[in-house]
Amino acid sequence: MFIERLVNQGNAPLVERMLAFTQKRHELIADAIANVSTPGYVRKDLDERGFQKLLLARVAERTRRGPGAVGFDDLRPGARGVAEAIETGQGVLFHDRQPRSVEQLMSDLSSNALKHNMYVELLRKQYSSIQNALRERVA
Repeated sequence: MFIERLVNQGNAPLVERMLAFTQKRHELIADAIANVSTPGYVRKDLDERGFQKLLLARVAERTRRGPGAVGFDDLRPGARGVAEAIETGQGVLFHDRQPRSVEQLMSDLSSNALKHNMYVELLRKQYSSIQNALRERVA
């Protein structure tokens, strides 16, 4: 119970949700790359800004109500009402009237991978500092 409170009072829940977001977005981008030459395929993506606004609102609520009163576990990217996968019309228009751009998809994939790696590193450092505090070590 002490460890759970210690972890949930910091930024770890936020970073975990953003990590889940980048993972889900990576799956959607990879799916779009795999189907780039599929006629009639409609690319889907997640709304990053919308998800971040949702997280900020939850943080404000947690600040107002106090530590441990508000959780983040129900914010699952791709779920109904939470950063749902939406159709996007980016790219070059092909003969089947569908927009595609391999370059844009690869750029999105790289950008998303960098963000994902950053969130992994932030989470690792936060857990490392908690571990050091529990061992009574100074980093």
